[in-house]
Amino acid sequence: MSSDVVTTERIGSALVATIDRESSGNAISREVVAGLAASVREAESAEGLAAFVVTGRGGKFFAAGGDLKQYREIRTRSDLADAFAHPRALMDAMEALPVPVIAAINGYALGGGAELALAADLRIASENARIGFPYVKLGLVAGWDGMERLARSCGYGHAMHLLLTGEAIGAAQAERIGLVNEVVSGDVLERALSWAERFSGYAPLALHATKTMLRRAFTDSAASAREEARARFADLWVSEDHREAEAAFVEKRRPRFRGR
Repeated sequence: MSSDVVTTERIGSALVATIDRESSGNAISREVVAGLAASVREAESAEGLAAFVVTGRGGKFFAAGGDLKQYREIRTRSDLADAFAHPRALMDAMEALPVPVIAAINGYALGGGAELALAADLRIASENARIGFPYVKLGLVAGWDGMERLARSCGYGHAMHLLLTGEAIGAAQAERIGLVNEVVSGDVLERALSWAERFSGYAPLALHATKTMLRRAFTDSAASAREEARARFADLWVSEDHREAEAAFVEKRRPRFRGR
């Protein structure tokens, strides 16, 4: 499934959604949000999927932020709530996918583009990538729930510095503070696909449980998160996939997981 501004392609065990507005810095318009949301829905029902990857067309921009030409038309709180409900729902849906979500940051990720990357579970950046949250320069704060995701990703101090200064930092610094997981000198999408291939060898139920439980460790109380994690651990222990992993270990072969 593809649109004029987002292309979606199944590559091996990954579904890759590419923002295709290179001439506009891959800015996130209403149409881009709709296209990415359609890609996420496709990922929700795809069989044998190991990862969902989001990236931008070209080598300069991952996404340069929200489409200011569209959003500057918003004047009322009601219009704002309606317009921003969609990107917020998109990012929530990305986080809720049962498979790992990888942002392949192939250039500038600014403002809303950086917030989109934060909705991924893992972030891989090219050496020329730069990430920034220039909201204070626009008289704003992050509008797509990015402040909470940023603090969760790199900690209070680093998040505060990035938000108060509005500075865009390079890929190496982003890796040092934990904002990205890896910086690559080659093709960032190729690296993301190699991660997807690795995930394809793991038990799907365990991957989903890991995502869900780790998020709850940050959003729920400690007691609630632990109770849920223990219950999910028990579910996985008696699953067919765990029994298959045990048998494969004894028989010295690769496990054949079925997500059951």
